[in-house]
Amino acid sequence: MENRNYKVNRDNIYVGEVVRSGEIYRWEGDHDFLRTKPGQLAVGSWFTYRSMLFVPNEEKLSNDLLYRSPSYPILNITDDETCLGLGQESIVIQDACNLAALLEYFGYSKDLSFEDIMRIRKTFFTGRFAKDNCELFGWEEIKPEDWTYYKNGVEVTDPKELKRRIAQKRKSGHRAFTCFFESVLPREYWDVLDKMGDNNLKYAIEWHRKMNAFAPHKQEGPVKKLTKF
Repeated sequence: MENRNYKVNRDNIYVGEVVRSGEIYRWEGDHDFLRTKPGQLAVGSWFTYRSMLFVPNEEKLSNDLLYRSPSYPILNITDDETCLGLGQESIVIQDACNLAALLEYFGYSKDLSFEDIMRIRKTFFTGRFAKDNCELFGWEEIKPEDWTYYKNGVEVTDPKELKRRIAQKRKSGHRAFTCFFESVLPREYWDVLDKMGDNNLKYAIEWHRKMNAFAPHKQEGPVKKLTKF
């Protein structure tokens, strides 16, 4: 976008991953490959730059809702031949996911402003929103006290040892979930929201990622925040 003074349609809002691509090809397998369905385009290898909230423009290229950035091709939204004609080292958006069902469920109106988009970014992309609301996406969390713990192949039953194990599990931050058969919202949000959300300090250091998942990468060039006018 040129500045913050915009209105966008809720049903056109997507989140996607900005990447530097390797080879772009058509997936011809019999089953889904990650989030790519047979016949769709995929990237053979890539380097992740950031997440982006966007709407497709008239040319079906990205229109960034948080920054004044270039309009990038969007795999499986932009014309396929355009994407297949891109060279390696091109910047594209992969795994684009429409957020309309999520936003409607949480009561967002049809026309959204920059302030609404900022609220969406801060609410749903904390890096833990999907886990904290797992039942909406067809999952149930297994709490540390519901685990079965073993020592040397024997189930731990001693109350003090169980208490210690449960405390260790909570401290580690590891969380486990089991899948339901039904979900209130599309299951794809489970795979997308936290993956494209912010990173905690530990993950950011270990995987050389930014804590702010939407912050532009220096390799994109001089990408600036949107101005007020």
